[in-house]
Amino acid sequence: MEAAAFAGRFACDFQSFDQDAPWRRTEVLREVLADAQASTWGWSGSGRQRADSPLPGRIYRRSATVVFVEVVVRVTSYVRAGAVAGADGHPENDGERGEVVEPAGMIGRSCAPPEADSAWAAAQAWWVRMTVPVTRAGEDGRLVVDPGLLSGPAGEQAGER
Repeated sequence: MEAAAFAGRFACDFQSFDQDAPWRRTEVLREVLADAQASTWGWSGSGRQRADSPLPGRIYRRSATVVFVEVVVRVTSYVRAGAVAGADGHPENDGERGEVVEPAGMIGRSCAPPEADSAWAAAQAWWVRMTVPVTRAGEDGRLVVDPGLLSGPAGEQAGER
């Protein structure tokens, strides 16, 4: 169950990005990936997308420390709206201004952009399926996502279901 919840959290952050704050996604994903270099995978650096409502499903246990979790998330894409440029020439984003107060019970940051932003308008939403490879980090035992586990023959990577 711990791996399923962790995979749901990862899937939402992996599928979320914002070209107005591209560093946010990289910083957040580095905290949960076995290899920090994978934090740039899955996004070209342009556009805006927000994922939410993770639904972990089937779990395939490859070993005592490796599981593959199938997760479905709702993904909303955004299109540029009539943005108002700030003093630096970039659209202002109210979510990036001021001091952020951490909520009680917080377990980690998210890279999902705010739902509302004057520079962007929500477009179509879809459900997206991902297989998330979860394991334990060797140095401290925390849960991590290891995309390297997805390589190999198809029957080995996702398991025969």
